[in-house]
Amino acid sequence: MGPPPVVTGISPKEGPPGTRVTIRGEFLGTSATDLIGLKICGCDCLLSAEWKSRNKIVARSGPCKGRGDIIVTTRSGGEGTSTVQFRGYHESIGPVKESAVWVEEAAPPALPWGRRPMSPTVYTPPDPLGLATEGDECKFPEEELNELFPDGSGKLSDENFQPGWYLLEHHSNTSFEDLKAGLVFLQRKVEGQKEGQLSFLKANTGAVMDQLDRLVLLKNMYEEDQRKNGREPLPSLQAAIEESITLADSLFSEILSRKENADKTREALSLLTRHKFLFQLPASIDRNIRKKEYDLVVNDYTRVKNLFGNTDVKLFQKILDEIDKKIEDLKENLATRMKTMPCNVQDQTKYVRLLISLNWEGDAAWTAITTRKEYLMNLMNKVKSHFKLKEEQDNSEKGKRKSREENEGSWSILRANWCACASGALATELHALWPLARRYFAGDLAGTPTDPQRHAELKEMIIAAVELFSEHMRTCLLSGGGSTLGPDTLRSRLVANLRHLREAYDSLLKLDLPSQPLSIVEKVIFDYRVQGLTVFLQRAQKRVKALSDKETWKIEEFSDYGAITGLPSLLETYVNEALSAIHKCVLSSGRRESPLLADGSDPLIALQKHTQQTLLAFVTVLDKLVLEHEQDFNNSSLSVLLDQPLEDTLEGGTRSWQQRLLIASANAQYTRKMILVKIASSFDTYGIPKPALALQATRDALSDLESRIAEKYIEQKGDPLVGTIEPSMYTGRHTLPPNAMVDDARPYVYEIINNLIAVHAEVESICGAAASRYVRDICETVCEEVSRLAACAPAHTPATAFRARLECALLRLACADHLTRKAENHLIESLAGLPPLDNEEEKKRMDSLIQGFKKRMELQLACLNCTIETI
Repeated sequence: MGPPPVVTGISPKEGPPGTRVTIRGEFLGTSATDLIGLKICGCDCLLSAEWKSRNKIVARSGPCKGRGDIIVTTRSGGEGTSTVQFRGYHESIGPVKESAVWVEEAAPPALPWGRRPMSPTVYTPPDPLGLATEGDECKFPEEELNELFPDGSGKLSDENFQPGWYLLEHHSNTSFEDLKAGLVFLQRKVEGQKEGQLSFLKANTGAVMDQLDRLVLLKNMYEEDQRKNGREPLPSLQAAIEESITLADSLFSEILSRKENADKTREALSLLTRHKFLFQLPASIDRNIRKKEYDLVVNDYTRVKNLFGNTDVKLFQKILDEIDKKIEDLKENLATRMKTMPCNVQDQTKYVRLLISLNWEGDAAWTAITTRKEYLMNLMNKVKSHFKLKEEQDNSEKGKRKSREENEGSWSILRANWCACASGALATELHALWPLARRYFAGDLAGTPTDPQRHAELKEMIIAAVELFSEHMRTCLLSGGGSTLGPDTLRSRLVANLRHLREAYDSLLKLDLPSQPLSIVEKVIFDYRVQGLTVFLQRAQKRVKALSDKETWKIEEFSDYGAITGLPSLLETYVNEALSAIHKCVLSSGRRESPLLADGSDPLIALQKHTQQTLLAFVTVLDKLVLEHEQDFNNSSLSVLLDQPLEDTLEGGTRSWQQRLLIASANAQYTRKMILVKIASSFDTYGIPKPALALQATRDALSDLESRIAEKYIEQKGDPLVGTIEPSMYTGRHTLPPNAMVDDARPYVYEIINNLIAVHAEVESICGAAASRYVRDICETVCEEVSRLAACAPAHTPATAFRARLECALLRLACADHLTRKAENHLIESLAGLPPLDNEEEKKRMDSLIQGFKKRMELQLACLNCTIETI
């Protein structure tokens, strides 16, 4: 409750009924609806009150008389007090005085000769003192005059006339000198009247004497009649009077009828003038309705009901019936306008207030609320149907069929427009519905007390609307494709759609809605963010899977891990683009939104899963490029060196399958050692939790792929090389005399060295430091084959034994940088069955042959035993 109102000033301080009074004070109400009572001198003046501000009210005084307080009553402060008073008085009505009230016409006085005037008159004697009273606006209070002269009167024609009353009422401000002059004027007037009577008699002496004679004659006739007819002449007199009346009526009937018609016409015109407001109200209602000034119609209707609502006059009732019919039509029109959508909330509130003021049957505010809710539901369904139909038309066009990517782009544009329209419709209509409902439950729009059950109904309405919006947005945004769009287009569409959703969500937050509908929209936004996360990762995975079609086997760079094509950098680019898009579009949380990648959340699990699938898809691409498309190896020649030219490796020509194996292995090793580290760093850069399990699984898969590629390459290169050893060993110069002088190794040794040089050149030109792995394994296989053949050889003569030792020494010398412990053991086993060199001469000859071999094969040995860092 606020402070009670206090009236501290009025203007004017007195006046007759209907005076426009300006009331000033404090706490006179917070609004027009807060003012619920106004009394001036005990008369209710609320109907005419106009609330201006908290300190000012304008009203018209009622039919009050005397002094009294001004009492203001407000809903917020209750009944107030007044420090000033207003005096009401009734003005005397004269023939030329305008009056707003009904003046009863008194019966005209009868004249001595039986005639009456045509119209009533009221005689107002002039001022007997002859003093002007103009400008004397300060009247003496009537209550004090009644106290001074209890039994007196100020009217000259009254029997109880008191001169003092008259002087105080009309000359309270007249000076004493003027009163003395007025007394002289009155005395002259009296003397003049006396002299006038005497002169009148002197001038009409004959007529007076004639009248006296007539009176004497009448007296004699009366006495004679009394002697003849007795003392009861009334019956005959009555008959004579009646006869005279009948004769007079017959003489003046036409004149009297015209007078009666004139009196009726005058009375009708007077009635029409006095009640002009009532008779002109139907036309005024039509005019105001055409101008859409409904407030004036309501005010006029309320006023006429207050004035003539209980009248018994049939003419008034007939006019009121016509007015009621127009008001009923106006109610139907206002109700139709209130229910016709679209309609802004200001106009709808105006219609509700008008219907409440007109006592419309039903709850106008609740009808407006339900109408707006139904309009919102229908609007969202229309939006969905419109874009669905448009999408079907675009998809069914013939002769203008677009590519799949263009169709996806059209789909995305339509869905984006759908999202924008639906979000805008929800925000706009709820911004109109919710304030309307709050004002309804606050009592501002309720014509009758509200039902508590309607709180639950309103909540169900809002939840139903939000759920429908949620369902449509799931259909719109969370279904279909979109992953084939370009990265910039996809990112801009997702950002735009998410912005529309968040704008709708922010608008709902501003309305202070219950938590349940807010959580529904928040869940849609969260699911859409998860969908965006999934779309970006799936798009990256799809692009990675398509890398097999983009591999041209062109060397982009030489790293520490060998020759690298563009596939590893493309993998890094695709993953970085996906992470950047996730960071810019869906990672950041809006107002009151849950974090997307919380610990243990489903989106985080999905992120790790899709990341692992994307990275493993790259491993699958490498596997598919080299291992699933195995080609036949051309080993028709004994020399690999002559079979596979090395210029292609350096110049980027057509790659052999073995070279592709090596390039794929280098790509895998480079990805494992470098790209995965960069990808892990990108996760930290964009603030996304690092998928440790996915990275480790990818490293394991790449290591396994490298091992399988190495096995396949060794199988394809080592087996043909080893297969040439035995035929070459037994071709020419195999049988030696026991004491023959051996001056060189057999050709198969040189062929082995040349083949190893070819393999080393091919591997080193592609794998760089990783070449040692392949040459080492092939050397081990060669040593194992040599050991096997040595074990199967027949018994050695001194010449064959010397030759075998020379060949083993030359192989060890040629493969010195690539021999493993196992290869060394194989060479030792091949010499185990040979007799040792007994004399120094053979040892010197052996050293001489080895030194000669070094000189002859210096270039080959340098090619085969170049320094290579072992990985």
